[in-house]
Amino acid sequence: MSQPDQTMGAPLVALLQRRTRWFQEALVTRLDQAGVGPITAAHTLVLAHLSDRDTTLSIAELARLAGVTRQTMHRAVRQLTTEGLVTADDGAGFPRTTLIRITEAGLSRRRIASRILTDLESELAGHLGPDLTAALRDALSRPWPTLTPEKDHEPMGGFR
Repeated sequence: MSQPDQTMGAPLVALLQRRTRWFQEALVTRLDQAGVGPITAAHTLVLAHLSDRDTTLSIAELARLAGVTRQTMHRAVRQLTTEGLVTADDGAGFPRTTLIRITEAGLSRRRIASRILTDLESELAGHLGPDLTAALRDALSRPWPTLTPEKDHEPMGGFR
């Protein structure tokens, strides 16, 4: 007899985190099998938005696209620069901006990770079925509500 599914009745955020972890763990395992260093959360914040060697974005633009703070993006860029996956060059203007560009090593890691993620999505479709997988992609691709400044500071559950 199989054990009951522990996800039944779990908050949606917990379900999303568990399923995200499935993708992350499988990606890290397969990157390791391919002889490639792992893609961390910091990597995805940056590499997902730098499509080619000609794309340069400021830290502020990357932070906005990724939905994180500039401070978080600065840390991610610093880590990726150290690993040789992006370059950070001073841009023109005032205040001076830092322009981020992906390197050949970053593009290579991004291409390998993209292929693996495509394979994982196909595996998921084999498990859930293509219609449910397409519906999941559609639901997660739709715009989500924005937080108002008041809601940004409310405790969990909206209680004061």
